[in-house]
Amino acid sequence: MKQILISLLCVGCVAMAQAQTSDADSQSWLLAKYDLNGDTRISQEEISAKKLDIFRLMDLNVSGGVSFDEYEQIDAARRTLLLKARFNKLDQDKDGEVTEAEYSTFLGQFSSIDANGDGMLDSREITPSTDEGFETHCFYWVCLRLAADD
Repeated sequence: MKQILISLLCVGCVAMAQAQTSDADSQSWLLAKYDLNGDTRISQEEISAKKLDIFRLMDLNVSGGVSFDEYEQIDAARRTLLLKARFNKLDQDKDGEVTEAEYSTFLGQFSSIDANGDGMLDSREITPSTDEGFETHCFYWVCLRLAADD
């Protein structure tokens, strides 16, 4: 179980770093992750080597194969970490219990979408934009639309 949590924390750190990159930096995180020899190009061998590293982390009993039970353990641990992180955001006073008030007042990413700060989301803010004044950063199913850096 300890190996699962360490593996997931490593994957989580990479994911957070990826989520925070801008469009200009999108290639640099790919290079940092996969360009093992530093030649600013990514080969099939480098991707295969990275996938092998991940496979070895999933092979909890070091048998040379990943059983369904191992895969399920990794997935369950990942889900637990995700749920714990979500719960901790909701539990504003950190007492280990989410109250009705905490749950109903948590707005999450609302302020990052409410570009003009008026407390309302209008169609311009909800609809993905190609405006030069905004950058959209997505990681899996979560996207943030932020004012572009000047």
